[in-house]
Amino acid sequence: MAVVAVSDPDPLEAPTTRLNQTAIREREASEPAPVLPLQRRKDASTSQRALEEPIPLETPRQDAEPPAPERDTSLPNIPVPVGPPILASDLLREQMRPSSPGGTSLRIATVGLCSAGGIGALLVGGTHPLTLVAIALMVTMVTLALTPMSYRGRAIGLMLMGSVATGVALWQQAIHGIAPEGIILAGATILLSGSLLFRAYYRGATLSRVAVAIGVVALGAWFILSRGHESLVALEGNWQSWAPAATHMVFGLLAMLSLMAFMDSSTRGGAHVWAAALLVLYAVHIGVLIGTEVWPPNGAEPSIEGFTIAALLAGTVGTIVAGVALAQVLVATYQVTSNRQAKTG
Repeated sequence: MAVVAVSDPDPLEAPTTRLNQTAIREREASEPAPVLPLQRRKDASTSQRALEEPIPLETPRQDAEPPAPERDTSLPNIPVPVGPPILASDLLREQMRPSSPGGTSLRIATVGLCSAGGIGALLVGGTHPLTLVAIALMVTMVTLALTPMSYRGRAIGLMLMGSVATGVALWQQAIHGIAPEGIILAGATILLSGSLLFRAYYRGATLSRVAVAIGVVALGAWFILSRGHESLVALEGNWQSWAPAATHMVFGLLAMLSLMAFMDSSTRGGAHVWAAALLVLYAVHIGVLIGTEVWPPNGAEPSIEGFTIAALLAGTVGTIVAGVALAQVLVATYQVTSNRQAKTG
């Protein structure tokens, strides 16, 4: 204690005016350089490996605080639907074999056409019994379109009612001698348009090609019986002469274009376009026939009355509805046949 008391005490703080001699000094040549331990940088890969390593289970203490929630940097949790995964082959099969194609289109077309046809029939036919029958047929078709029904039941009902309306119109055509071969044209239009739509719905169905072939043959038979190939030979200057001839030639052109339905199943071959064009052309053809009878050439008197026009309007609407409904009847038939073959196979 005496030695410590008489010795010179070290200053508490080094003077600020002089440089600390121990802070910077030159290293001797024989003195090894200090080696400092390197610290590994913690990056994303290290964190990932740390997360993948098993963590020993420890019993948490009662006084231990719960760990702070870690920040979730992963993608947002997307709910996965329950059930088997949807494969690309299933989507392609759904495109080539839809469950209920054209159901909404048929209902909208039926309501629109029957509404317009009913108003037109009432205006031109008045309260004649035949006019009321035509309006009743169109009201029935609207009721079938709006009533909740099965896909197959609605298609069968609309096809039957449309065929009845077409039959009434053909009956009036036969009475007045208006295009007596029109029954073949109406049947060919319904069959070919329905087959083309079925071909557009089910591109790989063999039944669609068979039905299209029958429809093309029927339309070709009408074209020959009505002398459509001779309609352009003797034309006059009035529209009553060239307008029916023009519709005849377009029918023949559509019959040839319908053969594109025999193309590969990877394409629809424009089947839906030719079907729509055929139905529109039929309505134009009937309108031309009505016009030639109401305004005959050389100023002659009209040969048909208003109630006959009402029946022809209802028949035109019925033919279009029956053609579209036939496609859905073929779809339902093909589905039943395919299911039976799948069960037996």
